[in-house]
Amino acid sequence: MALCSVGEVCGQGGPPMITDDPGTPGPGRWEINIAVAFEHRPRETSWDLPAVDLNYGLGERIQLTLQTASVFLKRSDRGAIGGIGAAEAALKWRFLDEEQNGISVSIFPRLIFNLLQSSVRRGLAEDGTRAQLPVQATKAFGVFDLDIEWGPLVSTIGRSEWLYGIVGSVELSKTTKLMAELHGTSRMSFDDDVLAVNFGIRQNLTQRCIGIGSLGHVIRTPDDDALAFIGYIGVQLLY
Repeated sequence: MALCSVGEVCGQGGPPMITDDPGTPGPGRWEINIAVAFEHRPRETSWDLPAVDLNYGLGERIQLTLQTASVFLKRSDRGAIGGIGAAEAALKWRFLDEEQNGISVSIFPRLIFNLLQSSVRRGLAEDGTRAQLPVQATKAFGVFDLDIEWGPLVSTIGRSEWLYGIVGSVELSKTTKLMAELHGTSRMSFDDDVLAVNFGIRQNLTQRCIGIGSLGHVIRTPDDDALAFIGYIGVQLLY
């Protein structure tokens, strides 16, 4: 999530980037991200069409989040299939604000679960239920922002992992920001890691509508077939 209430320290993680930041919408305010996202591997391409990310501000420092998407998958050896992907429910609490020093810190526990078991059987969603407990931190340096996210990811299926990310952004103008990101996961033993590099843009279209987009590539993975191009394009609506 990339907007905080007036007077709070703002980072630049969240859509269209993978790494999140400590920002929250503000009391009684909504941030709604609607986008098309894709992931292209050597023998398959998946589309989130649309990806919907709802965020609601409960007071100055708390954010409630709900996400899901309609997923379409096309493999090279068969026709396209579609269905409902996984859903994510989360609660963010920004427990530290140091406006004078440009520092903000939050915790953002998330639960990722399947709405339909048929989507798992068809390869549209991962099996099992997953929980994340990451911490986000932001530091502002004038027109530059730096966001860091790190924490454990545990699953009812498979091994637990660490997730981590870092986003740097620069404000080109009052309406345009550019971002660059490194985001990854690794086993608890810090091996078998997956690392992606990602570049994004935020462009204010109106007072309540922001164009958001990113394009990236998985550059390291234990399985070469998992190397992927990733992309995200959509709008952020503020109410």
